[in-house]
Amino acid sequence: MPFRIMGDYDSLLITRDSNAINSTEFYQMGATVPDRTVAMVERTYNVAYDDYVVGGMAVMFFLLAFILFHSRSVIAYRLKNFFTAKRKYVDEDVAENASEAIEILVLTSISALSVSAIYLDDLFNQSRLSTAMSIPYWLYAAGFVAFFLFIYAKAWLYALVNWVFFDAESSKQWMRNYLFLTSMTAFVFYPIALVDVYANSYDDIVISSAILVAILYEMLLFYKLITNFKVKKYGYLLNILYFCTVELLPVLVLGHLTVWISDNFIVKNLLY
Repeated sequence: MPFRIMGDYDSLLITRDSNAINSTEFYQMGATVPDRTVAMVERTYNVAYDDYVVGGMAVMFFLLAFILFHSRSVIAYRLKNFFTAKRKYVDEDVAENASEAIEILVLTSISALSVSAIYLDDLFNQSRLSTAMSIPYWLYAAGFVAFFLFIYAKAWLYALVNWVFFDAESSKQWMRNYLFLTSMTAFVFYPIALVDVYANSYDDIVISSAILVAILYEMLLFYKLITNFKVKKYGYLLNILYFCTVELLPVLVLGHLTVWISDNFIVKNLLY
């Protein structure tokens, strides 16, 4: 009797239920087609479907819209002053806004997070993370901190060099314009980050756009350097050396350091 029961139980496991679908000719034909997929494999991680990333992008959009609406006159005033060759003094800044420093900080934060999103989206796509794995969200925070440290380390370096070679008023104007221009990159890097995250077929355009923005940013800084610090006829060579030492050299060092950390630490030890 026990063996007969076990035999009945085994037959239940191998018996296929018959219904209106699997009894048709088309079902029988489909059952013989070999399965070319890999069974029980989790779908790869896609940043565009991450709730935290979507929420962060939405928050950054509302912050950008609020700052643009609230401080549109101040931004227009700063842009007008940035593209003028007239030497400006602190006393002439009649459009000072008490919240301007906070808004510049917020815009710089949005720019930092956008750059981090562009970098990590490409990194995650190459690594093909699985949804079964824990997603390293802390890399966004690490990229944000690295961007901030780089921006304000350069500001400290500018302040040190300007204190030695230039007058106080010109140094203050240069620092204000440097922080303002850096914060304005948020209005460019954020749309690029949106395209990169939600339109993966435009990766080449995203990379080209980011490089173009970086080149334009450096050109505008060099323009402001020439117009802000008045030099004599043969002093432009010193301006070029100053710009290369304080601006271009740190950018190149940061780029090589980022590639080295990405290839030798993040990819090898964290994502695989």
